[in-house]
Amino acid sequence: MRINIFNKAPRSRQKRLIIAGVFFIAILLLCAIILSAKILVNPYVYSGVYLDGVHLGGLSEEQLKEYLQDKYTIDFSSMELNIFHKDYPVKVSFNDLNVHINSQIMYNQIYDSGRKGSFFQRLMDIYRLQKTHLYLNTEVFMDLKALDRLIEDIYQNTYEAAGSPSLFLMEDEVYIRSGVCGYTVNREQLKERLVHQINQLQSGIVIVPVVEILPARVDVDAFYDKIVQEPRDASVEVASGEIIIIPEITGRSLDKASFLSSVAELEAKSKKYPYEQKLPVVFTKPEKTVQVIEEALFRDVLAEYKTSFPTKTEHDKARAENIRLAVEAIDGTILLPGEAFSFNDVVGVRTTQKGYRGANVYTASGISQGVGGGICQVSTTLYNACLEANLRVDERNPHTYTIAYAPLGRDAAISYGSEDYRFTNSTNWPIKISGKVKGNEVSLALIGTDEYPSLEVVVQPSVLKIIPYETEYVEDNTLSGETSVVKQAGMNGAVVDTFYTIKNGKDVISSYKLHTTTYKALPEIIHISPQR
Repeated sequence: MRINIFNKAPRSRQKRLIIAGVFFIAILLLCAIILSAKILVNPYVYSGVYLDGVHLGGLSEEQLKEYLQDKYTIDFSSMELNIFHKDYPVKVSFNDLNVHINSQIMYNQIYDSGRKGSFFQRLMDIYRLQKTHLYLNTEVFMDLKALDRLIEDIYQNTYEAAGSPSLFLMEDEVYIRSGVCGYTVNREQLKERLVHQINQLQSGIVIVPVVEILPARVDVDAFYDKIVQEPRDASVEVASGEIIIIPEITGRSLDKASFLSSVAELEAKSKKYPYEQKLPVVFTKPEKTVQVIEEALFRDVLAEYKTSFPTKTEHDKARAENIRLAVEAIDGTILLPGEAFSFNDVVGVRTTQKGYRGANVYTASGISQGVGGGICQVSTTLYNACLEANLRVDERNPHTYTIAYAPLGRDAAISYGSEDYRFTNSTNWPIKISGKVKGNEVSLALIGTDEYPSLEVVVQPSVLKIIPYETEYVEDNTLSGETSVVKQAGMNGAVVDTFYTIKNGKDVISSYKLHTTTYKALPEIIHISPQR
């Protein structure tokens, strides 16, 4: 058998090398562990820790505490912020904001660096401290709510709202003025500046950051609608029986393209400063102004008509009182153009409570007593004034029988609830009814503005026929012999055409039949003795 001694020797040498390598690695690991353990139990601040730019590595705990105590022994009462705004400067002390520093927190942040986490985590942190360092800044505490209140106070006292564009409408000129920039505090930026200055732990000036608020642009359509308006005549209205003059409105017109050009020029010139621009507005004066109305209002007596009445008997006096009350009711009545007048509406119900008395009234069957009897004379007088003033008559009712105080065909009967007298102010101006009773005469005038003073109205009745009255005899047992008593005087009836003519000098403008009136005959009634 043959033994190979050359293969055995190399294997033995390789084994020894492996054992030596393992032993060497073990020695290195042991050294590393011992070194790491020594690093981890280091009682000093690890190298690489900075506070406010000062390296604190190598300080013991006591040295660190002393350093922080010296550093943070600060008299905050002597520190203040000068917050500058041109309209509202403010001074505030650090104490007002409860500014303070917690040295214990800073101590913990410094000394605990590299001392938290697992074995390997701590080693990595310590390694990073030496390579990249840890830069700490003093953490300053303050009352943030107090700081916010301070900022809000500054904001409220310095806020300037932007001024909107303005329109100035004057009697003969129109101007447009650009808006004005407003200003407000940038509260977020101001807070950043205040906090930054406080963190410096020293007094200082803080400039309030101001933001410009741009004004609104001209609302072209809205302004244009305010500028442009049609001319409107002065007018009148009646309130509580008094005439009120509404002033005229001057018309304004403006070319829309010219207006847009003016607005563009205004905005171009007002980028830095407010600017005012006159607009090319055309003014149109109305024809009827306040002055014209004041000069013409109730200037003329359009027509006046008078009738008379007796006052001899008690019946006559009662009738005269009724006339006076009715005239008093309509006196001073003002009618605007197009406004209608109703005799019954204005005078109202005739009652004894109002002072009206009993007097003769016409009925279908004859003559009887009625409260307010006789006031048809007032409506008739007013009717004739309206005819001569050329006003539009809307309702006129004739009497059943003829009357003595006005021409035939020119009367107007009224009875509350059935017959009314109505007319309309058909002129272009207000009219006023002026009534008065003087002695045995009632006068009603229509006062207004006569736009056609050369015109003349002619009202001409034409009697077509007379209807003779009949005589009725009634036996009366209270009478004897040849005695007779006239109980009711007879009145002839009539058929009358009334013609209406409007003339201008000798020229006839219009002529027509106004109406045909038929009056019944009122029979004569005579009481006689049965023996006759």
